[in-house]
Amino acid sequence: MNYYLQTFWCQMNYADSEKVNMILIQSWLKRVVDLNNADIVILNTCSVRKKWEDKVFSYVNDIKKLNKKNWKNTIIWITWCMVRKTGINQKYYETERKREATKTIEIIKENEKINNSDDKIFWRNSNIDFVFRIENISFLTKILSTIFKKEIWNDEKFNDYLKIKQLQENPWSANIIIQTWCDNFCTYCIVPFTRGREKSRSKDEIVEEIKRVVDNWTKEVYLIWQNVNSYWKESKAKLWDIDSLTWNKWETKKQWFITPFRELLNEINKIEWLDRIRFTSSNPHDMTLDILDSHFELDKTCNYLHFALQSWDDRVLKQMNRRHTYNNFKNQVEYLRNKNPLFGISTDLIVWFPWETEEQFNNTAKAMEELEFDFAYIARYSERSWTYASKNLPDSIPYYIKAKRWHILNNLLEKSVKLRAELMIGRIEEVLIWWFINENKLVWRTRNFKEVTFNKTNWVKIWDIVNVKILKINGWIFEGKMI
Repeated sequence: MNYYLQTFWCQMNYADSEKVNMILIQSWLKRVVDLNNADIVILNTCSVRKKWEDKVFSYVNDIKKLNKKNWKNTIIWITWCMVRKTGINQKYYETERKREATKTIEIIKENEKINNSDDKIFWRNSNIDFVFRIENISFLTKILSTIFKKEIWNDEKFNDYLKIKQLQENPWSANIIIQTWCDNFCTYCIVPFTRGREKSRSKDEIVEEIKRVVDNWTKEVYLIWQNVNSYWKESKAKLWDIDSLTWNKWETKKQWFITPFRELLNEINKIEWLDRIRFTSSNPHDMTLDILDSHFELDKTCNYLHFALQSWDDRVLKQMNRRHTYNNFKNQVEYLRNKNPLFGISTDLIVWFPWETEEQFNNTAKAMEELEFDFAYIARYSERSWTYASKNLPDSIPYYIKAKRWHILNNLLEKSVKLRAELMIGRIEEVLIWWFINENKLVWRTRNFKEVTFNKTNWVKIWDIVNVKILKINGWIFEGKMI
């Protein structure tokens, strides 16, 4: 059978899609790139913003229209953030074993429990054939066998989520999952309600996985999850209090205190033939000086960091249950930029969080000018069910005002990107070639995460690291010349 996989939004979802690819291919299914040739369509979903959920349902309806046109019955499978409980549409079995309507995540333990359709996603769109949480991987081939009425083989060694190998999409750059889920419970965020509580992988297991991909010519690794710098935080939790561990105290404590995440970075940095270490996403209140210093003290850690400011105003941050202040965040940015003015920094910002005043928004706009981000993901606040904000902070700001404010921040971002770009013009930077943008152009990023295109030559190939002179910026992307 053929399957088609569509991934929505974040890099963590792309890493999970690589796991899905491995599971299905080792179960003798074939991936196709044409939706018309698919027996199964998999939508790896995101529910951080409502518009992404709407997009998924629109996609489902389009597939059913295509089925009707082509006289097909493509199976639609929804996974990840939009799903709470694994289950099959009731049309595939006679007797439904009712559970309580979906309120929380549930990991099933018995085969019979796949015969349930009480995840609320079925109520919203009856065209979905089954929903599936990847933690329930040992039940996947059972579900497929039930729907297709034929045995689909699976190797049970892949039945533990964290031990599932990934089918690496890009052989030169690998996504490495170092932990799962999130414990922060930001008031606007649905992730803890869709992915569960935080759990870290062992350092040895991560290092061995990276050695394995490097043996297959990978040159760059991304350490990913929701808060990578909280890796094994629970083991030294008392030392993570941002109020007691001020920057001044760090100057004395850093001599003897090293976080588990820095220990992991140190081990990865020792791996031969690996060229670049990146990690995302980081949380400001979990950021420690030894992690920031890793960008300068370890030769393979790239000079780029993504971490979320969300708002300039400390009162708004408190309502968001963000445990950093603006000054915490600013100190970290200044620390990095003082050591390297070209250090790339990107962030997330929410436009018009409930109860945010005009003055508070204007201060966030000032922060954009003050901090000069290399890039920012700017989102209009979207109320998500189950979150604290949806129950206690009513969204009273009209959509058109959010749109207006979004454009204000986006215009400031464009100015910031151009200012930061001027520092790069004329420089010679190392670029890892990742793909051909067309027959004559190569593209990928500098060590500080600037995307560069340049003319192809006969002697270079994908995965080469070449020196490129930055000539100009065209929109968000640099144009360069290979030296």
